[in-house]
Amino acid sequence: MIALTDAAATERVGTVLAGLVRAGDAVALVGDLGAGKTTLVAALVAALGGGVATSPTFALVNEYPGGRLAVTHVDLYRVEKERELVELGLDEVQDLLIVEWADRFDVMPRDHLRLELAHAGDGRQLTAGGTGPRGRELAEALARALGAS
Repeated sequence: MIALTDAAATERVGTVLAGLVRAGDAVALVGDLGAGKTTLVAALVAALGGGVATSPTFALVNEYPGGRLAVTHVDLYRVEKERELVELGLDEVQDLLIVEWADRFDVMPRDHLRLELAHAGDGRQLTAGGTGPRGRELAEALARALGAS
């Protein structure tokens, strides 16, 4: 578990993660409203050189093709039915897939990094885990880089 005392700490996670990800990686973001999911993604996209990222809550999918990796940022918060997922084109993502509210539907590839953000007092906390070898490798590398307890 990693303590995130403020927005800058959450941004640091995104920046550090940008140095670890590679083409084909997928990141599931899970957490309550206001837990910092979009803040983390914005820092990651900026660190990759993809510009300014915004929440895709209403668009559902935002793409940032201009950086070291093209980022497809998906938000499932407003998706109500599983049949709507087909229209998102998640199976066509080539570089980096990031899905907010990934726990709402079974959309993640088998091998992915899972980041859970939660409110903790005045701050937040992050728990990183992985499914499959690459997801576990990313979780361990991120924890090491951030000095997780």
